[in-house]
Parts: sequence; structure tokens; C-alpha cells
Amino acid sequence: MSIPEIREQIKVVLAGVPGIGVVHDRERFATDWTKFLNLFKDADGRLNGCMFSRESRRRIQQTIGETEKAHVFVIRRFMGLNDAEETGIIFDDHLEEVADAFDDDETLNDTCRTINPDWGPMDGAVGLQIELSEIRMVGTVLCHYAECKLCVIEAKAN
Repeated sequence: MSIPEIREQIKVVLAGVPGIGVVHDRERFATDWTKFLNLFKDADGRLNGCMFSRESRRRIQQTIGETEKAHVFVIRRFMGLNDAEETGIIFDDHLEEVADAFDDDETLNDTCRTINPDWGPMDGAVGLQIELSEIRMVGTVLCHYAECKLCVIEAKAN
């Protein structure tokens, strides 16, 4: 188990969700809004994608046994808003599909112990948590925006 393997499997799970758009396994930034928006344009030229990064890490030592690390990843999801196409409903439903994809893979293809922590910063939070879902301006584009959190427990034998 390692952070690069965990990061890769988070990307695999996200990319496997139909309609996810562009998936970046790191925070993306640009000083020019046009360049930033282009990072998230899907094959149809619509703003549609996500990025994720590790927000925090905690570590515990079992009295006898293993060391566990709790890594909290933040996933930021963007999608262009189009009221006539009811994108608000599409976006909300899609967030559920993303959460379900993680529910179906508790060990991220065996790269971690679990995404259902019983200790740490997200104790008791099962799978992906949708922390925020709102409408935001991203540059000059009105978008649906969500922040989700995922706590990944990594274990190492002592």
C-alpha cells in the first residue's frame, strides 16, 4: 500500500463512472481562467470534470501490531450549468453515481485497508462523503460545483 497506488486507484474509480468527464489526480490551477477552464473541457467541449488531492494525513500506532494512516482526499467536481437541460438534476444524480462507485470498492482494488474508517478525522464516515454541492462562477462560467471527501485507511505491519 502506498500513496501513489491509492491515488491511481481513486482515479481509476472516478474515471470508471460514465459521464465524469476529465479526471485529474492533482489540484490544477492556472493564472488565466480560460486555461483553467480548458483543463476541464470534455470531448464535447463542455466544462465537465474533477480533480482530487490529499488534504490531510493522520497516523496511529496499535499497541501491538500495525501502524495505520488515515489519508483524507478532497474531490472537486465541476460541470457547466444549463437550466434548460436540467443539469442540476443530472449533476446531483451523478454525484450519487460517484459515491456508489466507491461503495462498490471498499479497498480501492486492494491498495488500502478500507474507505470506511472507524477512527481518525472521518471516523464512521462510510465511503465518499458529499460535503458541499452548490452553484459557483468559475471564471466566466456558471457551474455546478461539489466537494467530496474520502478517507482512505492504509495499514503497515510493524
